[in-house]
Amino acid sequence: MADRRAPRAWLQLVRLPNVLTAAADSLAGWLLAGGSLGEPRRWGPLVAASMVLYAAGMALNDAFDLEVDRRERPSRPIPSGRVPLKAAFTVGFAGLLLGPLLAWSSGSTAAPAVAAGLALAILAYDAGGKKTPLGPLIMGSCRALNLLLGLSSAPSIGWPAWLAVSMYGLFVAGITWTSRSETESGRTRNLLGGLAVQDIALLGLVVAASQAGRFAGVKAGFPLIPVEALLVLTLVGLAINTSAARAIREPIPARIQETVKAGIFSLVWIDAALVAAVRDVPHAAAVAGIWLAAYLIGRTIYST
Repeated sequence: MADRRAPRAWLQLVRLPNVLTAAADSLAGWLLAGGSLGEPRRWGPLVAASMVLYAAGMALNDAFDLEVDRRERPSRPIPSGRVPLKAAFTVGFAGLLLGPLLAWSSGSTAAPAVAAGLALAILAYDAGGKKTPLGPLIMGSCRALNLLLGLSSAPSIGWPAWLAVSMYGLFVAGITWTSRSETESGRTRNLLGGLAVQDIALLGLVVAASQAGRFAGVKAGFPLIPVEALLVLTLVGLAINTSAARAIREPIPARIQETVKAGIFSLVWIDAALVAAVRDVPHAAAVAGIWLAAYLIGRTIYST
């Protein structure tokens, strides 16, 4: 009889809630580049590429980390035996190859190159880069490239867009820095360092959002102060600082994992804030809607 736990184990392995946040990146990038939601044949492959590459990265992450997980997280899908190691490696490497092909089918000439760069960055992180001091920056570059994947359809990208991509990557580097303590108790160094990096990145994102008219050539009337975008970014800052404060007061794995989860889920809102600044609230709402799906799934499938 087939093991009914197997499908759920695979969803846990690839961190399904996080896969959805990756979709928000490329969709936001597409909209920031002036793309239309009415062209699913163009943005659909980009979103699919983001999701496949993220899922592949998570599968490889746990496959390469088997020995560590046997000691620290024995209930995870691979060390618990619910997902075979060979199958995880096969799915992971297949996903890294499939991602650029999906991006190519979008019709963008730059998208396959960006997706290939993203696949290489994912492999570099999973195969050993995460254990080095550069690990958080490598992970940050993965999410920055994911946002750039959607932006790759634009004929040109202004400096605020490059700033947004860079600060987005820096924000993720801060989350990754924090996550290095998610299995430890009593240590706050990574928490404080990761939080400081995230707050600096948010300030950079505020600057980028305030220069919406110089993003990627989207022709529209822009307010001097993008109120909705700045409000969302402020709420993101409040959420991550509040969660981090709880973890700093009580530095146990459960609290730290909550902080990491809050940071990951806030990525969708950062995407939505940028779209609200550059386009409008209805387009931003399309991106923000992904958060609800990620949140609901995240209540039953872990994301860290």
